[in-house]
Amino acid sequence: MNNPLLIVLSIMVLAWLNSTADATPSQQRRQTESAGAGLALEVTYYQGRPPTYQPVIGHDSKPTATWYGFFRHVPSWTPPTGSLPVSAVNIRTRLEGAAVRIAVSVFLGERFNEEEKPVSTHLIHENEKITISELTRFGVDPFEVKAVRVTHSLTIYPRVTSQAGSIAVVGIEPKNSTLPSYKVSLQNLYGQSVMALGVEVLVNGQKRLISMPQGKEGKPLIAPGAVYELSASGAKDALLTSDGYRPNSPQGQEIVISAAMFEDNSYQGDAKTAANFRAFMIGRKIQVARLLTLLQTGAYPTEFDVSAAVNRLKTQVSSLSDDVETSVVDRLLADFPTLSADVKEDLKNGIGVSLHMVKTDLLRDLQQFEKQGSQSLDAQAFQTWLRVNKEKYEKWLSRM
Repeated sequence: MNNPLLIVLSIMVLAWLNSTADATPSQQRRQTESAGAGLALEVTYYQGRPPTYQPVIGHDSKPTATWYGFFRHVPSWTPPTGSLPVSAVNIRTRLEGAAVRIAVSVFLGERFNEEEKPVSTHLIHENEKITISELTRFGVDPFEVKAVRVTHSLTIYPRVTSQAGSIAVVGIEPKNSTLPSYKVSLQNLYGQSVMALGVEVLVNGQKRLISMPQGKEGKPLIAPGAVYELSASGAKDALLTSDGYRPNSPQGQEIVISAAMFEDNSYQGDAKTAANFRAFMIGRKIQVARLLTLLQTGAYPTEFDVSAAVNRLKTQVSSLSDDVETSVVDRLLADFPTLSADVKEDLKNGIGVSLHMVKTDLLRDLQQFEKQGSQSLDAQAFQTWLRVNKEKYEKWLSRM
């Protein structure tokens, strides 16, 4: 089922403003970047609905990506036998001179994003509009994309509230970005480290965006007494004017800290958010332990051929199950007696997603290792890779 939420993975826009007639090479670069500063993408992902707006990243940072899980299918399209369905369309952006480089791909999978397939790349300039017709090869109705300049301030100050008693709101300030985003300062007043937060962006009481910032690989997010700077995107609408659509920040926005999950497994705030985080942790712990066993075994490969040893490990990791035993979900649900049984499937899916993502991350790292040694895989380099990752997963497991 298509997910109507647009998941913004990262937002960063670098703006350089300079207007010198006789420019040095570095100044010329800043002038070029200035021409690209303030650009955003207007994306029509579903014909008949208003577009949405996607930020464009600066030259010196990693591309920003937005997943579109809600789209129209081509009615007459028949999928190839044995192919996986499209679960999301992914659009990456990056400034390239005064233009925007767009890379379009699709995620495929029945339950998860199991595979990513490239679709097309494009270079568009301000006010240029293109149709991503290549999406029809995957049965997706074409998206329309336009590069637009945001010349007016979209900055508003949403109200910030916390439903977790030990998370104090210290302050909020706008970030230097084309589309609205904010730095929210939060202090942990509890005697335990915060492992994760539930964050919701509401417009007139309706949820628009949800996120769950958390520590990497089981590390705490906020130490006791520490102040954490949360990066929060603001909600944005497409406002229809006589000149077409333009981005608009709706009134009545609120950033809500819906829950805080602590190192001792206690939580404050919304029980369902806390249960979802616990589901992710359960799945990670199960899969990290499985991967650690494989890495320990793989540390002493029996093959003289390093490629064979790498392929064997890839096969073993890929074969790890994403399925969840019902008893595991029942035990989790028992820890949250205020939740009704109808959330059981959601918790089961949460465990399954984390099982899948943990093994997918290791497979991605293994594929990267293969690319680095594409000419010839070195046995010593593979041993080093195994040792580094074994230590990483040992530390991760010890924190869970």
